[in-house]
Amino acid sequence: MKSFNFGLLLSMILLSSFGANAQNNIYDVIVAGRTIGSLKVFDSQSDTDTEIQRIESDFKILFYSGKFSTQASFVQGKLMTAVSAHEVNGDVKEKTHTKNVAKTSNYTVSFSGEDGEKKPSKEFNEPILNTVTSLYYKEPINITEVYSERYGQMCNVKKVSDGNYSVSLPDGKQGVYTYKNGLCREVKTDLAGFKLRIVLNPAKNSLY
Repeated sequence: MKSFNFGLLLSMILLSSFGANAQNNIYDVIVAGRTIGSLKVFDSQSDTDTEIQRIESDFKILFYSGKFSTQASFVQGKLMTAVSAHEVNGDVKEKTHTKNVAKTSNYTVSFSGEDGEKKPSKEFNEPILNTVTSLYYKEPINITEVYSERYGQMCNVKKVSDGNYSVSLPDGKQGVYTYKNGLCREVKTDLAGFKLRIVLNPAKNSLY
């Protein structure tokens, strides 16, 4: 498998993981028992009507190193813009930009970067109140779907048991997310035949 495909797949899976009550929380990214990177959930920037949510991560495994980020901006609870960016071995592989049209329930979705240029722009006609990024900031209680900033479409969320949720991405990947007191403690999923875990690091978080 080409390096950028493996790295992009890792970025996609990491970006599908959830956190909660974000105050610059730090997670370790672990593959096959080895810590290969970290994921940071920034404290949300909000006022009366607007809110900005952001996550960043970096990883290094074998010959692959990469970075990714997503940022989502909301006004009165509705998504206005979202940007998801993936970089592998110094190259921008894919960047997805979602933009609200005139404060309606309509959005335009455009793709750029080495892989994204192959994808045509699209329209999304459905109100977006929760995204994958927004779920870093809250446990998905009573939430049955979220908008994927990377794919430009909705993903199903299903409660498995108390504090455990599964999320199905358009590419068929699925992850299990474990929460305690509203905060995501661990994520488990598969990555190209490996077990991927994203684990809250208490030593790097001031609250715990």
